[in-house]
Amino acid sequence: MAPRRDSILPVRFANPVYPALGLEPLRLSDLLGRMAPVHFAVPQRPGFHLLLAVTGGRGDHFLDFSRVRCTAGTLIHVRPGQVQQFVLGQALEANILMFKPEFVLPGPSPEGMKESGSLIDDVAPEGVAQLTPVARENLSYTFAAIEREYRTTDGSAFAERILQHLLCALLLAIVRESLQSAASPSARLYAGTFRKFRKAVDAQFMHTRVVDDYARKIGCSVKSLRRACASVRDLTPKLLIEQRVILEAKRLLAHTDLSVETIAEAVGFSESTNFVKFFGRHAGMRPLEFRHSFPGYIKLQADNAVGR
Repeated sequence: MAPRRDSILPVRFANPVYPALGLEPLRLSDLLGRMAPVHFAVPQRPGFHLLLAVTGGRGDHFLDFSRVRCTAGTLIHVRPGQVQQFVLGQALEANILMFKPEFVLPGPSPEGMKESGSLIDDVAPEGVAQLTPVARENLSYTFAAIEREYRTTDGSAFAERILQHLLCALLLAIVRESLQSAASPSARLYAGTFRKFRKAVDAQFMHTRVVDDYARKIGCSVKSLRRACASVRDLTPKLLIEQRVILEAKRLLAHTDLSVETIAEAVGFSESTNFVKFFGRHAGMRPLEFRHSFPGYIKLQADNAVGR
């Protein structure tokens, strides 16, 4: 079934200066001036990573139905497949780095984080972070180095490799900040297990909502998994799995005209009636009521804000 006319806009990575290069640094104002405002006035689903580090002003950005209140130091990590929306007409400036997933150098996170998977998994894992003044300054230096190399690149494989290593340095700096600002020693201890769990949920939530299945998948006991989720997010594994299912259902309801029956099947329900009950329990309304509340754009909802 074809998506609605106001369906979400898929965005592919396209570097206008170096088409073969999988990375581009620029300013938010430059990005918004690149195309007509109508392009940025609707929700988008990028097929690449986008890091947005606010350098000045105040404003809003949307990430998967949540409003992020942006001030200097706010860092947003939009992952491939997530839904984001810019808010136009704001006095907001930011450094932006867009890059393809394959542009990130392969390899695990640093020593002590081996259980968390690849480096990119640990970059603002919740999608939003508020950087300290010291971290902001350090990141601005690395971003400036990426910009300088990008401006002078000759498009060679050698230059591309330099940019990959500079990107790796930037990502490492963000991860280090995240570890240093972890809420508690317990949260730091279980961070690796939690990230492995979240990654497994992203891959399997349409097939299973059983906590035991995920514990086996990541190689830990159910008890350890519960401790990890409680330490990092103060939630149970069951609720985190269900939240992921609801998020995907909301994406499909808000940005396609797929039937409720089709969406129910897509998120792992054999009976649409069970999905309707499940959705109502979590969202407080029926699926079609939610769809009608999102006519092709994400509304400003103060009660659904991030970082209030």
